[in-house]
Amino acid sequence: MTDNWIDDTYKRAEVERREREDANRQQSKEFFDGLKNKAESERAEMEELQRKTAQKIHHDNSVKRDKELNEAKQKAMQQVQSEYESKHGVSSDKTDGINQAWSNLLKGL
Repeated sequence: MTDNWIDDTYKRAEVERREREDANRQQSKEFFDGLKNKAESERAEMEELQRKTAQKIHHDNSVKRDKELNEAKQKAMQQVQSEYESKHGVSSDKTDGINQAWSNLLKGL
């Protein structure tokens, strides 16, 4: 009878030990799965921020390029108009408007 009781106690202890090990293993798995999910979420968030940053930089560079192109076009146009006014006597609409304004102003004096 004592042997059966010892065997039964040993078997119950062994079953309890396995159950604790299984529970610990499950807790560890859940913990590491949580860490993995958090890391993946943070990685995805970082990738999204990097993508948005790259888009913003590209957009800003495009705006800057367009602005510089327009400024260069205006400068070139003014240069060509100035050259034609001085060399060929051909006035631009802007110069004609300024001359007309001066003329109207001087008529009143």
